Amino acid sequence: MKKILFIAAIISISTFQLSLSQAQDAVYKLLKYEWTVNADGTSDYHYRHEVQILRNRALVAYADKGETFVVYNPDLEELTVNEVYTIQKDGTHVNMPQNAFVYQLPSQCADCGRFNHIRELAMIHTGMELGCTIVVDYTIHRQYSLLSNTLDLVRECPVERLEVDITVPEGQELNAQLNDPAVLVFKPTVEESATHYSLRATNVPQKFVDSYLPAKEALYPTLHFFNGVPEFAPAFDRNGLEESSSAAGLQMNGNDRESVVAIRDFVVDNIHLNDLEPAMLGYLHSTAAEVWQTGCGTATDKAVLLAAMLNEMGFNARVTGDSYDEVGVTFDTLEYLLDVRHKTPLRLGGEAKDEVTKYVMSPNNNELVLDTLEDGFYRMILPSLPGAPAVRATNLALTRTAPLQSSACELRSDVTYTLPKGMKMVKGATSNSITYEGVGSVDIVMKQSGKKLHVVRNLSLEQSIVPVTDYAKYRQLLTIWQGAESILLQSK
Repeated sequence: MKKILFIAAIISISTFQLSLSQAQDAVYKLLKYEWTVNADGTSDYHYRHEVQILRNRALVAYADKGETFVVYNPDLEELTVNEVYTIQKDGTHVNMPQNAFVYQLPSQCADCGRFNHIRELAMIHTGMELGCTIVVDYTIHRQYSLLSNTLDLVRECPVERLEVDITVPEGQELNAQLNDPAVLVFKPTVEESATHYSLRATNVPQKFVDSYLPAKEALYPTLHFFNGVPEFAPAFDRNGLEESSSAAGLQMNGNDRESVVAIRDFVVDNIHLNDLEPAMLGYLHSTAAEVWQTGCGTATDKAVLLAAMLNEMGFNARVTGDSYDEVGVTFDTLEYLLDVRHKTPLRLGGEAKDEVTKYVMSPNNNELVLDTLEDGFYRMILPSLPGAPAVRATNLALTRTAPLQSSACELRSDVTYTLPKGMKMVKGATSNSITYEGVGSVDIVMKQSGKKLHVVRNLSLEQSIVPVTDYAKYRQLLTIWQGAESILLQSK
């Protein structure tokens, strides 16, 4: 019997709560994804989009409008282009000529010999004009049945109709998780011998264009589904990795956090990322030794290497994440998540969402750092405090449509400096203190008495992800804090 389970019936604009205020360069009239697991152990992935060009920017700013790129693995996958054509404003269909199909090595595979067999089909669309609709439809037949995907339901331009279909043989379990439970509506029906999952959405807004955005899972509806879990090689091959830490110049320094960050930063900086989807490689990964010896790998490969190096250094680390591109490592009785693509702050795993970085500067950290200006003026540079947000207030707009990724912290500094004789503050004593419940507080005091300059800088931020409703308050706190990074002095 064929069981049909509707994961979501309709997703509306109000459900997403995204902004449509920005101008639209293009719109997907239809966006369709379809996965089918066959009884013979193979699977098929079918993709179709019908995108209408509204502004010239859609052709010159986005490569995936004037051109469509499909990356696949000929060793495991067979690509079939079902149809590609352009519908002009007057209804004329313009089919793509054969010389508009170009097979090439993907740029992300050029620097790693292990992936030189991967191919990319570039389809250069023809007959384009403002108001035209580009239709692309292709199928990839795969020699494996494992599914493990995370699908973003929001794209770079609006989607009028979104369709997602997943079919597995009867009796095979499929785990499907939609991160917005408000749109979960199950509706079973009965037909042939397979289980079918379907999602339908209409009028899906485009992605945010703001800076300092949180992870996509915190912003947009995403669908994560899998019918099995890839296996990862435990630990590492000592023949290839036993010298890795010393070769990298990495040593335990007694501070677990600093050691973990140093190893993570080394992998991010020195292992070239070949950004390929795990499905393209049949959810197989290279060994940590292979990644170490070749200096390149996918995000999963880098996660395998990072976990191996951390385990080699005595930590308890594992590969994790919906796309198997993160590493969980335990120290101080807590598990932290590491990003292998970027040197982002450590994130707490499990239920905890925010980790508050606490730092108290020693009163003895009172070395005077002066930047000589003109006409007897000097700029006194105050030391930075570890854990302060990387966000710069000067880069933040007055208003915002999306949540902001920051970092929660409690920073304290109370230091007295000794100024050279005859040097004084230009602005005189300064005191600025603001507290916003649920957001944070800032307290700045700068006061001179003779040659002694007393400086108090306290910052408390309670949220790692700042909602739009608290954005103005957060921006004000950050502006005051960063405005006290230096002091203007004058010498008589």
